[in-house]
Amino acid sequence: MNVRRRNLSVAVLRGAVYAMGGFDEHRDHRTAERYDSKTNQWSWIAPMNTARSNACAALLNDKIYFAGGCDGYNVLDSVEVYHPDTNRWTFVAPMITGRANFSFVAFNACLYALGGHNTTSSELSTEKYDPTENKWTKIPSMDAYSSDLNAEVMNDKIFVIGGYYEANNFGVKCFNDKENRWYQLPNMNVFRCLLSICVIKNLPNASDYS
Repeated sequence: MNVRRRNLSVAVLRGAVYAMGGFDEHRDHRTAERYDSKTNQWSWIAPMNTARSNACAALLNDKIYFAGGCDGYNVLDSVEVYHPDTNRWTFVAPMITGRANFSFVAFNACLYALGGHNTTSSELSTEKYDPTENKWTKIPSMDAYSSDLNAEVMNDKIFVIGGYYEANNFGVKCFNDKENRWYQLPNMNVFRCLLSICVIKNLPNASDYS
């Protein structure tokens, strides 16, 4: 990359990898860059409005939404969106709660902010963003507070895995938006935080794993 980054966020949009924000032992970055696998090159895109590390990125409607994190002094509630056609970042409505080290996923045309912590609490509400109304609303709590967790969407549900929980970090939960409720799933065999998870689509034997 063009600069060193840790605690950054990444997203894949239109076949390119975007690396945004992060920290380099001296400062939080507001810069962002894009990797083109065809040319094997990183190139700068427009810088963000706010420097952020420990933030989260998610894709929705062919745009990158970048939310929360830290600016070196404060935990942020602000959210900005990158428009690839204009190479511009613009702010949208801030989250109800500032948060860092959380998980952020797109699900059924909305964005969900899950878990995390801020300077006053690690017991944060769960909330979702509707871009048609530019509004955040609270949804039912996960019933366990966590940071450094990860979430993915599979089989029309949100799965939240691992993280620093109140009691342990073996936990797995899933959210069913049709019922507007969370379900506790069997725990992992090993406790994990600061983990990464992914969904591999179109496996011919997917039912063996679900």
